[in-house]
Amino acid sequence: MSLTMMAIRICAVEALKAAGTLVGEQVLDSEIAPIDVAADGVLRSSRDAPFVAVYTDGAKAAQLGQSGVRSNGMVDLVFSYGVSRAMARSNKETGASEILEGIPATDAAFEATMDILAVQISRALTDGQNPWAQVLGAFVTSWESKEQLRSGTKVDSVRIAAGQLRFSVTVVADPAQGAARPPGGPWADFLHLATQAGIRQLPLIEAALGVEQVGPYPPYEQLLAMTTRVAESLQLYSFGGASRSASIVLPDFSEGAADG
Repeated sequence: MSLTMMAIRICAVEALKAAGTLVGEQVLDSEIAPIDVAADGVLRSSRDAPFVAVYTDGAKAAQLGQSGVRSNGMVDLVFSYGVSRAMARSNKETGASEILEGIPATDAAFEATMDILAVQISRALTDGQNPWAQVLGAFVTSWESKEQLRSGTKVDSVRIAAGQLRFSVTVVADPAQGAARPPGGPWADFLHLATQAGIRQLPLIEAALGVEQVGPYPPYEQLLAMTTRVAESLQLYSFGGASRSASIVLPDFSEGAADG
């Protein structure tokens, strides 16, 4: 995984929470097996309320020329969601069994819930009024593909319906350690929102990003994922970068030297 993959997953989780979808706050970050397939092939869920779980399943970068091993390339951003009859609650006023407020625990309602959740997820990720969605969009350079799947089963009179949205997105490379995070950039905006929201992974992310190095001359070898030996052989002499072992004599352009 990578810093950028972690960031887009957090952005997606918080964007869905802020969007007020059917599942409310039941948006999970990388929960292991909220929907599981048992040995008998039957779907089961450990959750007691309808939910959406967000994952970054994997990434593949084919061209490493510009960013080297920091590249992320195309990432699978996955949303799994589910509902079952076991999640139903009794309406105190009507006595009817409901999976969500106003939604009856029927097969038709299960399918409708799956459809609406898919629509709400897609809208939330590109909502111009949702700050988390906007930061997510800053990390994503292009939305490549979308795949929607569903599954369902019924065993021991317990009906469960599950769906999945899978987006393939091209995202920016991870920043070099200590790289500048200019105001208005995705990392500056992400850290600001994460601080406000009290994101629990924030200390880990800040430690991995490193202390921001201020200066106009970043080390070439960090930016291009090359060794110092290669940078020196190419004479990429950036202040603070390569040529730490080389002795470079710069010409004297002082006024007195010019007169002489």
